Order: sequence, then structure tokens, then C-alpha cells
Amino acid sequence: MAFRLIKTPHFETYDRISPAKLREELKGKSVLITGSGYGIGAAIARSFAEAGVDNIHISGRTEKPLKDTAEELGKAFPNTHVGYHIVDIVSTDDVNRLFEEIKEPVDILVNNAGMMNSAMNFIDMNIKAWWRTLEVNVFGTAQVIHTYLRQRRDAAAKASNPLPQAVVITVNSGSALYWPIPNQTGYGPSKAALARLTELLPLEFPASDVRFVSLHPGSIATGMIEKQDPVAIGPLSDIKLPADFAVWLTSREADFLAGRFAWANWDVDELVGKKQEIAEKDLLKTDLREERLERGFVPGESQFK
Repeated sequence: MAFRLIKTPHFETYDRISPAKLREELKGKSVLITGSGYGIGAAIARSFAEAGVDNIHISGRTEKPLKDTAEELGKAFPNTHVGYHIVDIVSTDDVNRLFEEIKEPVDILVNNAGMMNSAMNFIDMNIKAWWRTLEVNVFGTAQVIHTYLRQRRDAAAKASNPLPQAVVITVNSGSALYWPIPNQTGYGPSKAALARLTELLPLEFPASDVRFVSLHPGSIATGMIEKQDPVAIGPLSDIKLPADFAVWLTSREADFLAGRFAWANWDVDELVGKKQEIAEKDLLKTDLREERLERGFVPGESQFK
């Protein structure tokens, strides 16, 4: 996985990843962000608004924070349309309705919705509560991605020209790979499953159609962090850092991270400078191999025709 590949960490945002730098590239784009009424999801929505995208769709289970965030962003960025949708990502009816309401094919999907149980020893937990974490984080996220890809396939079949490349960012966690967080036996495995899903989906979709990437936002002072051991989570980052980094991940410059796992704390210049090494050694994946296999793979044919 090469955790220490990048030597320079950031804990606050910096000019190199300013969303304003991507205004031209993201002009006309539409974005859907799940779990975005508050916290990291809302911060990501604001950063995309700063980048000048045309449409932002935020979603979550509770109307008030969604409505407040949509109104706030609408006033601050009048040239960007911001809509909100009440959605439980585990509900198939909710997810289907979400994409029916959006109608147009979304260019960028950010999977931020998720949950974490209060810390408790595994043997003392209600096993159904333990399973709920995996149901929301794994099934819910997969269901959103699945429905999103089907919508794009349907749109592509009706379009006279090929759709532009889509980008799917799944907000993940260091606990998927290495953080030994005690009393959270459901959360880590759920995030590990999502990291692996992000690696496997590119086997079925050419990068020219859709690019998948996992994003570890760093340790941010949110409700989830309060449920974790402060010693295990390390130094906190400003919430704007992962938000701006997420916008950068949608840029053409970040194409080399397709199917990989990226840390928001990593210095972008240093990361781009390691592009060739990352490709040659097949780094930033959940991989226990000591050496890269010589046999490569050929992505499946385009699903968007």
C-alpha cells in the first residue's frame, strides 16, 4: 500500500489545490454528494461551488441540515444551482427516486454517506447493530454507485455524442487498511470492502468512461471522530483540506489515481511526482504482494454506448 510514499503532510488546505484553479476544467459539470447536509459532505459541496460547477445535488436523511446547506450555498454561489434530496442510501426506493429527481446524468459522484457505531467491545454489541454499519457503508454505497452507473448507461444510449468521463469518489478511512481502532469491528471492515470495490470496478469500466478513487479525508473533528480513540486518530486536519482535495481528484491531472486509495493529507506536487512509480509498482492499493504480477488486465468494453 505504501503508506509512507509521500513525505510531506498537510493539515490545512493550500493554494495548489484551490478549487478556483479548476474553474475552467469543471465548467458545466454536475455533482452529486451523499451524506452532505453537514460535516465533510457539506464542505465538499462548498468546494465544488467554489470551483464553479453548474449543478450540485446534496443528499442525506434529515431535511433541515440539507435545506440550510442548500440555501447557504445558493446565496453564496448564485451561479451554481444547489438542490437537496432526502435519501436513505439503504432504501432502494429512496435511491431510485433520487436519480429520477436528478434526471440529467451527473458527471461526478461523491459517496460520503456512512455511519459508525458507538465504541463497544464486539462480544457486548447487538450483532444487528454491528451489521447495520456494514449495511449502510457497503450495501448503501454500492447501491448508489450501481444506480448511478445504470443511469449513465441509459443516458449514453440516448445521447448523440459520447458522455464525458465520470468520476466516482468514495470517502474512505485509514481504518480500512491500517488504523487499529479498538471497539469498532464493523467500521474498519466496511471501509476495507469499499476500498476493494474501488479497485475492482475499473476492471469492468474503461477509465475513459468512469474513474473510481478512494479518498481518506484525514482526521476531521466530526461526530464520527468523537467515537474514536484520540490516540489512534492522530493530528486533526481542517475540514477544508479534504474538501479541496476531493475537487482536485476530479481533475485530469489526477487520472493516474484511478482505482487507488489517496490521502487528503498528502502533498499534491509530491504525489504527482510519484506518478510513474505508482503506476510501475501498482501502489496505493489493498495489496499484499511483494512484487507486481507481470500479467496485467484489460478493462471490459464500454458500458456506455
